[in-house]
Amino acid sequence: MKKHYKILLIGILAVALLDTIGSIASRQLDFNYSLLSPVSFLIYGTTAFIATRLKGLKTGVFFAAILGLFDSTIGWKLSMLLDANTGGFAIEVTTGLWIMTAVLVIGFSALVGLLGGALAGIVKKKDTNA
Repeated sequence: MKKHYKILLIGILAVALLDTIGSIASRQLDFNYSLLSPVSFLIYGTTAFIATRLKGLKTGVFFAAILGLFDSTIGWKLSMLLDANTGGFAIEVTTGLWIMTAVLVIGFSALVGLLGGALAGIVKKKDTNA
């Protein structure tokens, strides 16, 4: 398996682990599961940063978008199955809501990936100038 695909796999596993442990912890420790969103963004950006360094900006942004798709579909389903503490919001998850959420999360994760990739470019320039 190529190195950059390993980075994607590690990112997916990190998101799945966050969704699983975060869902259980949010119930046990009584905090709103949505407070873990910045950690998801950090995973997206870090994955994009590393993938950009290995393969290029397009790959970094694409991998971040894949993580967003995974998180907004499988991750959301995991959190529902594990009864994450959502602060008492009882929303009916329809197909339309799921699609709209997935599109928004994919777009936002791609943006975070772009920022992570841009940061990788800045760091690379500083490395070559030093």
